[in-house]
Amino acid sequence: MRNKHIYNSILFIFAFILSSNFAMAQKDEKAQKILDDMSNHYMSLSSFSADIHQEMISINDGKMGDLDIKAIIAGNKYQMHLEGQVIYSDAKTVYRYDQEMEEVTIEEADTEGELASSPAEIYQLYKKNFKYLYTGQEGGYDIVDLSPEKGADINFFRIRMYIKPGSHELVKWEMFEKGNQNKYVYTVSNFKKNIAVTDNDFKFDTSKHPDVEVVDLR
Repeated sequence: MRNKHIYNSILFIFAFILSSNFAMAQKDEKAQKILDDMSNHYMSLSSFSADIHQEMISINDGKMGDLDIKAIIAGNKYQMHLEGQVIYSDAKTVYRYDQEMEEVTIEEADTEGELASSPAEIYQLYKKNFKYLYTGQEGGYDIVDLSPEKGADINFFRIRMYIKPGSHELVKWEMFEKGNQNKYVYTVSNFKKNIAVTDNDFKFDTSKHPDVEVVDLR
């Protein structure tokens, strides 16, 4: 399913920014400094919101589709709006609300998976399972390429990150998929930091939606 793939891709990249335990071998010191500064910047925020524009591009056929996503992040909690769906997570439970079908699916959050338990984890994911290399500047942004370590179960052979010097913000990333010639381009806009949020922003309140069918898979 396209939405499921998009959701996992976003979690993967937002997962990229928060983990630990990495060896120094095959790491570029300049790239590591840029990534560390980026990670520290996002981890210092109590919350943030952003608009994310995704494009799927085929090397042979050009642009194949796009999608606009709105995200609110606070630690490991998140809320995402995409293609008629709203996805909530309070870090323990994930609620996928299909607005057209008037149905919400409730599942336990995946805290053990290869990808991420929260989109915010993108800012630390580089700390395990990746080699990284600084490749210069483009359009005033620092460019860092990541490639999976040998044996890592990751479905992308390269992730290219565009990071703004000074603010250390991740403004764009590109993910190159294994086994085909497709890439996914994500561009961030309307970034707002330390926004006001409550715990209720990360849960679907079934009592306020009595006509919504609940599919509880916990």
